[in-house]
Amino acid sequence: MVSRYLLLFCWSVALLLGAAIATSGPEAKPRAKRSSQIPSKHSVDELVIELAKKHLIKMIADEEVSLAKAKSSVQNMQQDGCTNIKSVGKPVTHNARQHQQGAWMKDPLGIMGVDTIFVMEYYAGRKVLEEFENMDMFKAGVARKTHKLPYNYDGTGAVVYGPFLYYNRENSPYIIKYNLKTDQQEAQIHIGGFTPRKNGYQWCGGYCAVDLAVDEQGLWALWGDTDNSYRLYAYKIDVYKNAVTDTYTLATEKMNQMGNAFVACGVIYCIDTYNGKPTTINFAYDTKTRKHWNPNIQFINEYNYNSMVAYNPREKILYAWDNRRQVTYSLAFEEHPSK
Repeated sequence: MVSRYLLLFCWSVALLLGAAIATSGPEAKPRAKRSSQIPSKHSVDELVIELAKKHLIKMIADEEVSLAKAKSSVQNMQQDGCTNIKSVGKPVTHNARQHQQGAWMKDPLGIMGVDTIFVMEYYAGRKVLEEFENMDMFKAGVARKTHKLPYNYDGTGAVVYGPFLYYNRENSPYIIKYNLKTDQQEAQIHIGGFTPRKNGYQWCGGYCAVDLAVDEQGLWALWGDTDNSYRLYAYKIDVYKNAVTDTYTLATEKMNQMGNAFVACGVIYCIDTYNGKPTTINFAYDTKTRKHWNPNIQFINEYNYNSMVAYNPREKILYAWDNRRQVTYSLAFEEHPSK
């Protein structure tokens, strides 16, 4: 981070020096005399450096405010009484897009705006993230900004978490951490043991082998490989250290035999099929107790091709992309034991 700020500082100095030279060069237009004292080149340089310092200090302060807000949001979500999901509501359709597969999401920390919607259409060979100001703009198809990502993505498992987009780099064992405010790559997080495009959910033929998820505890990566007979692993990722901190080996059905998975309140839930109407959530694993069970919760794939299901811990709902349609599901949680 220090080197990044140093680079920005040097860049600011260069820009301001360039502006100073342009206005004081031989071709500069004469200005009305305002003072009998003409500033020296030395004093101009000092002024430029001072302005650059102030600009850099403001940038650092803005980033520190964002970080403080993110930590506060995480703490608030973690203090929320977290219990297991009891039931899933009927899907509510909000919009429809061109591609059958895709992902849409909000930032659960609210750093990018509580109403801002992010969209990544299709599941391979693309490097575009669309940003919409709110639901009305999303429905109207009017993007506030289009982010050109540094690499193509695999799958529909991307997430926005704070000012960052996390996604699986195409045909690789890396998760890209992309800063949505600076439009720069911040890090590449390695998934140890992962073999690209050798596994995936029922619908994707290996191109959705990494499914990222966010819950009250933070960022997760779900994936399956031969070492676990193609069943799921769950990796907990530290977003400050950009590294995997905890690993879980799950006794799920094979990843290529399940429809989708998501994480809520530290519990990993697996959906039996992507096209069954209805189907069930037939597996749950509590990362706190390391116990698993079959919750047998009904789940409806309204349009028979659900390529993305993700939990938003701020709103306590599921987001899904079902056969071109963007839908949400309400959730009912078990009553907290302390109540």
